[in-house]
Amino acid sequence: MKRNTNLVILSSEHHDGLIIALRIKKALAKLNDYQVILQYTLRVWPTLKHHFMQEETSFLSFSQIDPNHAHVKRMLDEHIQFEKIMENLSLNSNQLKEHLFEFAELLKNHIRFEERVLFPYIEEILSKDELTQIGEQLKSSHQPLCVSWSYNFWD
Repeated sequence: MKRNTNLVILSSEHHDGLIIALRIKKALAKLNDYQVILQYTLRVWPTLKHHFMQEETSFLSFSQIDPNHAHVKRMLDEHIQFEKIMENLSLNSNQLKEHLFEFAELLKNHIRFEERVLFPYIEEILSKDELTQIGEQLKSSHQPLCVSWSYNFWD
């Protein structure tokens, strides 16, 4: 699928997000020390949160992007769902494995939704100039996702 060049920054971060989700899932299958996986998730969370903020700021700055449109609402609702999972990760260590799995699964599905449904909708609704504005805004505030992990369990 050809992505508008102004959204490529977000799409490349989506690739990194899929790597994060895969690493968490593989670690859950191989490790018994869920604290190691939790620490990784806590380390990548700030950059994921920044990514979500960039999407919201970029897309919702245009009046033709209705926050109540089903696609946009799903994006926003899932961003909130990530926040709730992160709260649960720090509050409820008894279900740590389940919450980490939920986080990884939501991340994978969220990224696929945005790439397959939301971004094509955004590209259709916004003009070339508006997409260029988004690209410039993203470039000025870009922070790459943190994906590295020193523990090599995914091989």
